[in-house]
Amino acid sequence: MAQIYVAAPFFDAAQTKRLDQVLAALQVNKSVTGVFSPRDDTNKAKLEENSPGWQRQVFGEDIQGLHQATTMVAILDYVGDTPDPGTAFEIGYAYAHHMPIVAVQVGKMPMNLMLAGSITCFVQEIAELKTLDLAHVLVRPYVGPVF
Repeated sequence: MAQIYVAAPFFDAAQTKRLDQVLAALQVNKSVTGVFSPRDDTNKAKLEENSPGWQRQVFGEDIQGLHQATTMVAILDYVGDTPDPGTAFEIGYAYAHHMPIVAVQVGKMPMNLMLAGSITCFVQEIAELKTLDLAHVLVRPYVGPVF
């Protein structure tokens, strides 16, 4: 069974909608035992957003979520050709800790070379996350243009 860490930007309505769709798909996936989403599972202390204490708290909770995960699902939403730096950090952290990374990228666009090289399984349809075995992630790398 898989404990999932969802890495994703959630700064605008489209990104938030995609994140909600991914979380809904993971909720029905039979290989998933739990999901950590930084948007939903941090700041349990209700600290003032952007305060120094909030920054330390949320960073620590995210790192703890990464340590407890067995698989990462990363939503690769770009603004122009710039990946979200927080998501990129989380992918790098997961890769360095030998965690399988399932990357979801809706639509066709070039991908950052370093992100493309770190992906275990590339997915273009969110619905596939409902049935993909996330405890035994298949190797399906990104094939396409990079920058």
